Amino acid sequence: MNDDRYMEIAIEEALRGKGNTLPNPAVGAVIVKNGRIVATGFHEKAGMPHAEAVAIEKAGEKAKGATIYVTLEPCNHYGRTPPCTEKIIKAGIKRAVIGVRDPNPVASGGIERLKEAGIEVTVGVKDKECRELIDDFTVLVKKKRAFCSLKLAMTLDGKIARKDGSSKWITGEQSRQYVHRLRTIHNGVMVGIGTVLKDDPLLNVRLVSAQRQPKAIVVDRQLRIPVHSKLVKERASDLVVITTEEALLSYKSGILRDFGVTLITASEERSGVNLKEALKALKEIGIYSVMCEGGSRLAHSLINENLADKFYLFYAPKFFGSGIPALNGCEMEKKVSIFDIEPIGEDFLIKAYPEES
Repeated sequence: MNDDRYMEIAIEEALRGKGNTLPNPAVGAVIVKNGRIVATGFHEKAGMPHAEAVAIEKAGEKAKGATIYVTLEPCNHYGRTPPCTEKIIKAGIKRAVIGVRDPNPVASGGIERLKEAGIEVTVGVKDKECRELIDDFTVLVKKKRAFCSLKLAMTLDGKIARKDGSSKWITGEQSRQYVHRLRTIHNGVMVGIGTVLKDDPLLNVRLVSAQRQPKAIVVDRQLRIPVHSKLVKERASDLVVITTEEALLSYKSGILRDFGVTLITASEERSGVNLKEALKALKEIGIYSVMCEGGSRLAHSLINENLADKFYLFYAPKFFGSGIPALNGCEMEKKVSIFDIEPIGEDFLIKAYPEES
């Protein structure tokens, strides 16, 4: 086995914690000695030991003279846990293979510290995949707001619903299961009020197993969400409604709060609420990663305002012709960088990131 394969195993380890570690990054580690894996580890959640520490603890004396593969540069500062660099040095590890550097300046410097200690360091193995692992964390650190991915399921001609508005099951069952897996790696699932009024969704994980349910987030400038909706009746304690200060003065706001709904505000704009403010407010209440699932106006606003940090674009092998377009709004031109294209049953998925302007 070569460095790439061992790093792939470290990535698989990291994915076991993905969605539970924020505001920390998802990280995986593998310790190899004499061509054999002697220990693996991953960061389970914030406040718990980092991946390197877990793997070193498992390896014990076998770590001496071994190689450690880590998806992210080992931290070099004292936070909730001691620096992983010092654990690696103390364990007697002779080589470190690292996927990507830490985007957090507070924790960086681990690579230099390991080199100073005489450890051989290789950086950039499977860097593309390792960078994807921490895309949510990177946005948190650099943009100081919640990470926001945008999921769209559409026909080959870019329609998300038929002309009459019906849209049930555009994509196949395997794509729907994939979307539910995506929900497990986000802290919240966000939609606009139009989607709630039309579909009455639950925005929870049902088709795959989940350790926890994501928060349901509704962008609702005028507090039009019905008190008899499934979200209020069945998920009030997990429901966050983004609205305006003016709407908080309404009688409806008191009713929603009595149900246990969390209301947060953002300033009002002509097109709705200020979404950048909303994402910053979500971060402040511990919702660090959000997946937007509709509708078309909200999706358009996120893209137009450069707030969509990642795209999950599901295409079904069909045409609707005169249906409702995926992005219903003003004319715009935005470029994306395609990260991956993969078949999902009869459908296919494009994963992409916005091109930096």
